[in-house]
Order: sequence, then C-alpha cells, then structure tokens
Amino acid sequence: MSSAITSAGEGEYLSVVGESIRILLDSNATGGKCVMFENISPVGNGPPLHRHGRDDEYFFVLEGTMKFIVDGRESIVKAGGATFAPRGSVHAFSNIGNAPCRMLVMCTPGGLEGPFREVDRLGRDGSVTMEALVAAFKRFDLEFVGPPLQASAASSG
Repeated sequence: MSSAITSAGEGEYLSVVGESIRILLDSNATGGKCVMFENISPVGNGPPLHRHGRDDEYFFVLEGTMKFIVDGRESIVKAGGATFAPRGSVHAFSNIGNAPCRMLVMCTPGGLEGPFREVDRLGRDGSVTMEALVAAFKRFDLEFVGPPLQASAASSG
C-alpha cells in the first residue's frame, strides 16, 4: 500500500440527504483500513438514528455546534470536541448552531463511501426515495432505527 494525499479543495464531493460530504481518503487509498471525509451539515440537519454493523465512527467538530446521541447519551459538542460511536451503537447528530457545522469524520474499516456514492447518484438522477436510501445503507449493514435527532427532540418536548 502506498501513501495517499488529498490537498485543500481536492476530494470527491457528494450530497447525501442534505449533508455535503467531501471524501478525503477512501477505502482504495487506505487499503480498506478507513474512510475519512469532511461533513458539512446545514442548520437543523443530521441523519436519523442509526446503527453501523461494520464500522466504528469518529467525529471531530471543526466549526459549529452539534448535538450527538450515542446509545441514549446526549452531548453538545462544539468546535474542537470529538465523539466516538462504536460499531453497533445507536447514534445520530444534528447541527443545533446558527451556521453550517463542519466535521472531520473517520470510519474504520472503510466502505461507508459506497452507500454515500450510491445515494449521491440517486439524488442526481432524481430517483432517491426512502426505500432506495434504506436499501443503499442496508447493503453496508447500516440500519436506520429512529427519526432524526431534531424530530425526536421536538416530539419529546
């Protein structure tokens, strides 16, 4: 395996259900060891509660304020803070700040870029449906188990 470098502004840009993803290092570049990407979340956005069956997920907040829930534990994480969601944990995040939030995210081992690419392609084709989204992630052993964090917070209050 050889080294890999992604310079500023380079990478593969994807749109995944409102999140802007820039793949910095994919599984091919890391020999399958990890995928590293920049994630930009608009205000109020974030994925539904979900569980990864294959990979551990690490988040480092570069800009903004995120609310995370991991196995029922809620935390507010601001720029400079980090969160770890181990494989099998039920987790989600939501941008609770007043500007887009930017994070560096790494998953080990790699592979999450596969469903990201598929969902981006479906979006570009105008054929993304909830069923297609669920199927794309299920092939990677990622299961949606609840609503997005904002929706669950609103329904409990």
